[in-house]
Amino acid sequence: MPFHLTSAHSGRVALTGLVIALGELCGPYARAQSGSRLLDRVGLDVTSVVDSSRYLIYRYRMTNSASSGGGVAVLALDVSATTETGRVLLPFTGRVEHGASGRAYHVPLGGLAPDTWKMEVLYNARFEWYAATVGAVVNDSWLPANGDSVAPGESRDGFGLRSPYLPGVRGFIAQPTWQACCSRPTPGAPDGEHAAPGAFLVRGFAVGPAVRPEAMSLALVQSDLHQACDPLRWIASGTVCGELRSTAERASAALKRGDDQGTKEILRAFLSNLDAQHGPGKPVNDNAYWLLKVNAEYVLAHM
Repeated sequence: MPFHLTSAHSGRVALTGLVIALGELCGPYARAQSGSRLLDRVGLDVTSVVDSSRYLIYRYRMTNSASSGGGVAVLALDVSATTETGRVLLPFTGRVEHGASGRAYHVPLGGLAPDTWKMEVLYNARFEWYAATVGAVVNDSWLPANGDSVAPGESRDGFGLRSPYLPGVRGFIAQPTWQACCSRPTPGAPDGEHAAPGAFLVRGFAVGPAVRPEAMSLALVQSDLHQACDPLRWIASGTVCGELRSTAERASAALKRGDDQGTKEILRAFLSNLDAQHGPGKPVNDNAYWLLKVNAEYVLAHM
């Protein structure tokens, strides 16, 4: 099932109605396309968002389910933006390829990667991390293979982005290693052709830079909360979702009355409840927490 992301005039990435169907299918994970179980569940979770004064630093952990049949070798996050944003690149930490970075509009960004992975901004405004390609000899022929992938049942830290843009919901894709999917000719294919890893990709949703700071608002925080509760189910408790929604609605009502002090007090209560419901065994997962925390704190600080 495909997903579509479009750039809103506010500078935010907006999800179409198809996100609802995908959320029902995937929940917080990317799942394999119909008919493929090579990659079962792949997660991309924000572990922290830190303000460095010039930009935010988003750090991620990728996980590959133990039920997958192969390792993850490619991870690509949507970073598209409207044309006026341009193609600004910030510092990179790690091995980077810039070959296609000039062909698409994207949020201002730089990247971080694990030591043995590379990074690139692709022609279609995806930021890609990928395991380095090494050679393997199969039946006396040299064939490519991906080294240091994320194996089934494992996770990997070290992925990251730098951007002055505030967080929003972003789509991502993951692909298996070449040796897991494609090292043997495809049965029935002419001339012993091999399948490509892209035929086995999975799709999901994560948190990434999406919103110009000047476009952030309490209404967008409420939209984030809706996405986190339903359809993405990043908050695994209807009761907690209800409490947070009620608090956000009271803050919105206070803001409409012109009660700035009351709005600030209610937003602090919102953040306190969010903190209390986040952590091991609690219903607010990392993606929901950092999405809502960073944006609500920004609104509070700029009132």
